Amino acid sequence: MPSIDPKTYLHLIDRHPTSLPKLLQIQASLTTSGLLSSHPFLLSQLIQTNAFCFSHAHQILSRSQSHSRFPFNALLRALSLSRSPLNALHLFAKMLHPNSPKPNSSSFTLALKACALSDSRSGARAVHALAIVMGYQSSAHVVNTALHAYASCSDIASARVLFGAIPSFDVIKWNAMISGYVQNGLLDEAFELFRRMWEIGIVPTDVTVISVLSGCARLKNFILGRQIHGFVSKRLMQFEREVNIGTALLDMYAKCGCLDLAKQVFDLMRRRDTGVWNALIAGYVSNGYFCEAIQIFDDLQASGLSPDAPTLVSALCACAHLGALNIGKRIHVYIDKKYPCFNAILGTSLIDMYSKCGCIEISREVFNKIRKKDAMAWTSMIGALAAHGHAVDALKLFDSMKKHGFKPDGVTFVGVLNACRHVGLVEEGLGHFKSMKRDYGIKPRVEHYGCMIDLYSRAGRLGEALELIASMEVDANPIIWRSFLSACRLNLDVELAEVALEKLKKMQSGHCGDYVLLSNIYAFKGRWEDARRVRSWMKEEEIRKKPAFSLI
Repeated sequence: MPSIDPKTYLHLIDRHPTSLPKLLQIQASLTTSGLLSSHPFLLSQLIQTNAFCFSHAHQILSRSQSHSRFPFNALLRALSLSRSPLNALHLFAKMLHPNSPKPNSSSFTLALKACALSDSRSGARAVHALAIVMGYQSSAHVVNTALHAYASCSDIASARVLFGAIPSFDVIKWNAMISGYVQNGLLDEAFELFRRMWEIGIVPTDVTVISVLSGCARLKNFILGRQIHGFVSKRLMQFEREVNIGTALLDMYAKCGCLDLAKQVFDLMRRRDTGVWNALIAGYVSNGYFCEAIQIFDDLQASGLSPDAPTLVSALCACAHLGALNIGKRIHVYIDKKYPCFNAILGTSLIDMYSKCGCIEISREVFNKIRKKDAMAWTSMIGALAAHGHAVDALKLFDSMKKHGFKPDGVTFVGVLNACRHVGLVEEGLGHFKSMKRDYGIKPRVEHYGCMIDLYSRAGRLGEALELIASMEVDANPIIWRSFLSACRLNLDVELAEVALEKLKKMQSGHCGDYVLLSNIYAFKGRWEDARRVRSWMKEEEIRKKPAFSLI
């Protein structure tokens, strides 16, 4: 029987990367031909391709009795990039056994990447400590990957110590530290390190620029973002092909509210992928320009590019705010064609869009169609049902959510309390309100207090509502006091209405409706002098009632 060339085996492995039966056939042929033991590269390729089935890949490696690091590192690389990076750490631990090949700098780098992806702070420290013991403390690859691992695991203190311990002009090390600061929300520290980097003459790369622009976007630091744009513009030869830099600039300007500049960046870009269009559409949506966002969505399709999941989420959000049901339905048809089993993110966007367009039954259908529901999908459906007055259904769904093992968040409880508010379930609402902090460690926000105050007020329990306002862990804003004042109007409680208006006057809200409400309460009670006094306050403080108008 003629022997098969090793290149043919490599071709066969590449043709069947996810078919375990085919890979088993190739493995059997390689074993009987003797190539598996004599060609480390072939062994590595076979092992790396089998990484989706860790137990089988490790079995091949063990049976090969290879003493080369190459196959071990090949499997480490595949596992460190897989959905189960912890398997890479298990394999790395096996490399420490006496009969296994000792790890080298590449092994440590791959193990540290696995720690970063699996958010294993203790693992990162252990692997890094072992690298130092084995003499790799000055390896640039190991140091830079350790910095990245510490930052990814929110161990910024260890990253700082490592960064300061080994002075270096290696731009990758500086990029790792700046990126780590941005990733952990330490934006001022990131900007200061960027300034130091600039001062000592280290030239920023595209990674530096993208990290700093990301920080500028989060902090809305327009001035520094503009300076970075100037730096990039002077080095077009270096950066003009970097689509990611254009996307980061566009995103920064959009988040700083400068949509004209974002559009200028977009228009000047020679190459535009779907990610660039997504950044522009998301920028218009986040700034409230929903019609323009839909127009850009249409332009994207006209350009010949296909919308991806982030595009569709932004477009559906715009439809939800506009009440553009027909466009939303058109997007839904596209989603059904492209993503027959769409994920929870797209499903949640569809639920929200249909709910805000008044189609709660279609929202239910979408929710039931999502195979792998996440907490956000449950939360969105609960909120939608509550907003449409289906309070009982919303509360039943909340119970079902907990039975399925999903942990509610603050947004979930806003929907739950809204449901209780709609049907006047004061005691049940109070139970859920207390459960937030007791059972889930969620600190109530203004929205939660607002729901409870409205719940008490609708039940005529204004005294308890006032007590809750006094006990709030956050400052009561004008919306809280205005809601309470409206409840006083419904219950014709003059004394508490006066308390509410006094609080609103101290906040200098200047809202004509506050004075009109108290004046109307006085009028209903026949206290005409007091009503006139309120109207005179309005004249003194130049607060005017806005005239009503009709579009008809």
